[in-house]
Amino acid sequence: MKTLKKIKVNHCFVDTIPDALEKDMIYISKKYKTCVHLCLCGCGNQSVTPVGINNWSILEDKKGITFNPSILNNNCPNKYHYIITKGVANVV
Repeated sequence: MKTLKKIKVNHCFVDTIPDALEKDMIYISKKYKTCVHLCLCGCGNQSVTPVGINNWSILEDKKGITFNPSILNNNCPNKYHYIITKGVANVV
């Protein structure tokens, strides 16, 4: 797959997802085993990613977070697909 663009993403751990989400920020709730972020295309739609067995896994290191597998945002009119590795989203 060819990378169309790269986007630096930040993350924070929260108990509950805030009402107002920041661009390029991934909110991770360990309590509810879910992550939420605004679509990286800028459309403003939310992307919800369940975490755990049979869902996505997240690894964190000093460079950022890595999601496995990749994310396809079906809430996005552009159907953005991206791979987040060490805090960088590669949009494909």
